[in-house]
Amino acid sequence: MNHSSQTLFDGRSLAGWQMSTIRGGKDDPGHFEVVDGVLEAVPGNDIGLLWHTEPAPADFQLSVEWLSTRRDDNSGVFVRFPNPESRGYEATAWVAVDFGFEIQIDDLARPDGDPAHKTAAVYEQQAPDRPEHLPVKPLGEWNRFDIRVAGQTYDITLNGVPVTHFVNRDSGRGVPSRPGEPSYVGIQAHTGRVRFRNVVLVPL
Repeated sequence: MNHSSQTLFDGRSLAGWQMSTIRGGKDDPGHFEVVDGVLEAVPGNDIGLLWHTEPAPADFQLSVEWLSTRRDDNSGVFVRFPNPESRGYEATAWVAVDFGFEIQIDDLARPDGDPAHKTAAVYEQQAPDRPEHLPVKPLGEWNRFDIRVAGQTYDITLNGVPVTHFVNRDSGRGVPSRPGEPSYVGIQAHTGRVRFRNVVLVPL
C-alpha cells in the first residue's frame, strides 16, 4: 500500500486547484490568492470552494495549516465530495456541502452558537468533544488540522490534540473515491481572509 505523502499546494500557484462557479453571473463565489506562499481566501457574496482536482484516495489523512486574523473569520476544510460540476447545481460549492463533510473553522459557531458549528466540528454532524476547551491558537497564529478519514470514521486532531470523532451513517454523503466515482478535498471561501498552507494528503 502506498503511504507516500502528497503536497497539494506548491506555495507558488493554484496549479491543481479549481474554484467553484455560480451560473448566471449575479453572485460571486469569491476566489483564492497566493500571498507570500500561502493560500488566502477572498470571499464573494455566496460561499466558494477551492477544490483539488486530483481525486482523493478512498481512505486518507489530510493535514492543513490555517490562520485566522479576525474573530468572525469563517471557513472550513471539505472532504469526500463529488466533482462540484457533476450535480447540475447553480452554485457548485453547495455540492460539497450537501454530499461531503466540512471540518469547520469558526470560533463563533454561527449562526446559533451550537458546538456542531464550531471550529473542529464536522459541521452540523458532530461537535468537538470539549468545545469550550479547544486548543485553538490566538488570532494571527497558525493552527493545524489532521483529518483522518478511514471507512466512514472521521477523526479530527487540532494542534496535536484529538478533538472530534464522527461515524457517518448517511450512505448518500461522504462516499469514498471508487472507480468511476471520484471524491475530492477542498477549502472554503466564506467570511474573512482565512489563510492556508502545508496542505498534505497521505493515503491510508
